[in-house]
Amino acid sequence: MFFLGYYEGNGIYDYLDRCENQKNFYRTGRTLWLLAYGNRDLEPVILTVASANPLDVPPTPAERAAVHAAGQIADGSGLPVSFIRFDPGRPLRQAGYWERGMREIPVVSAAFLKDRFHRLGLEMNEMTAHKEINDKSSGAYHEWQRAHMGDAVTVADIDLLWYADKKPAEIIELKRSYIELEQWQPYRQDYKNFILLSKLAGRCGLRFYIVYNRRTKTPFYDDISRLKIFRFDHRCDPCCQFLGYCLIGEFVQGQRDGNRDG
Repeated sequence: MFFLGYYEGNGIYDYLDRCENQKNFYRTGRTLWLLAYGNRDLEPVILTVASANPLDVPPTPAERAAVHAAGQIADGSGLPVSFIRFDPGRPLRQAGYWERGMREIPVVSAAFLKDRFHRLGLEMNEMTAHKEINDKSSGAYHEWQRAHMGDAVTVADIDLLWYADKKPAEIIELKRSYIELEQWQPYRQDYKNFILLSKLAGRCGLRFYIVYNRRTKTPFYDDISRLKIFRFDHRCDPCCQFLGYCLIGEFVQGQRDGNRDG
């Protein structure tokens, strides 16, 4: 269920790739994104798999797996699922587009894509979005997205899914920075994305966690030996709850509550 990592060199992804007991996790690949789009009220509207790949090639196994994962989430939420393929080397004027019920992946115009998102319930207000998906995810689709999905649209990428009995059970957001483990807290500017993912998880009967590890740049070291775990639930007060610390092996085994004093 694993493909080349979205964040090149991410320590948790690299560990999972090497770990024998990693079949309960799913993530997309380096040029593949599983995205949740929400409206002004941060209610999830659509799940989209975006793929940087030439438009004229057949669907790849990685793309099919990503669409399947999106469909499994949507089955519990009632959300529509779409697949968008764009040429990473060119401005987005055309894209491959698919929704459930379609037998082919026709090439459509950027105008069609914009209109389809609008019809599905997203307010395309032509304002530059304040928050990018990721500072290393720049590409034709993401540039188009920033240009046409403004403040009324929130988009969050799904970093990891945890499966239980072959069904999604957890959405996991991965965070890392230079800040010491004990001092780091989820950033308030990310709460819109967290609330969107929490609402998505709630509609599907899933749990939503934020997992933090420390990374230094000089010298480079992605320290995943000990992780800081938060449970985020928009229905609770406070919505973000610190659960504790856990070792990477415990995390892989599905232990999220950790040792609070660890």
